[in-house]
Amino acid sequence: MCIRAQYAPLATLEPWDADRQLITIPSELRIPEFALRAVRAVLAELAIPQGELGARCWCGEPIRLRAQVPQQRRSGEVINSGA
Repeated sequence: MCIRAQYAPLATLEPWDADRQLITIPSELRIPEFALRAVRAVLAELAIPQGELGARCWCGEPIRLRAQVPQQRRSGEVINSGA
């Protein structure tokens, strides 16, 4: 199974989950270049060789960050369309 990467709030951050083969980076890293640096830093700790550009799994495939989904606000108001 190849390595995946995702965003998470800083308070719940676990940079490497070996069981799930998952790198987690802070959701505060909104600039893609900074997010990529964070992923590469974890890969360096795992001793996975990297080229000059991008981030690669140990199998050679590029690691893509999952889309960062903004936290949604919820309202206590209920709207009924009365259909």
